[in-house]
Amino acid sequence: MRTFLAALALTLAAGAASANPCGFPEAVRLVVKGYPIGGTAVPAEQRERLSKFAETAKDRFEICVFAQVDKTGSDAANQRVAEGRAQGVVNYLVNQGVPARYIEVAKQEEALTFFGLLPDNQDDDRRVVVTHD
Repeated sequence: MRTFLAALALTLAAGAASANPCGFPEAVRLVVKGYPIGGTAVPAEQRERLSKFAETAKDRFEICVFAQVDKTGSDAANQRVAEGRAQGVVNYLVNQGVPARYIEVAKQEEALTFFGLLPDNQDDDRRVVVTHD
């Protein structure tokens, strides 16, 4: 049963990873991970990767930012954290020279757990996905 659940989670994650919540075909996708519970600042160990992404995104017209949270916390708290993470990535990209007018933030309606099957294993669920055309 555990193997089946793990396979199902991977299948759902693969489907979610290929979907762009902003509605445009994506050429590049970056997943920013390493957020602590409740944390919204771009993790230090992810900044170099995000800077490299910004270099490719500067000349693009469609950039999508989608934040995800784990299921620890209330819906309201999770929404604030997701918005803070998304805005942190947007601010970082703009500071790297990406035009703000081309960045769209996709709204998350609820906490989604794709990777952490158990409540104590949700590190990968605390993430921001950023893509461009």
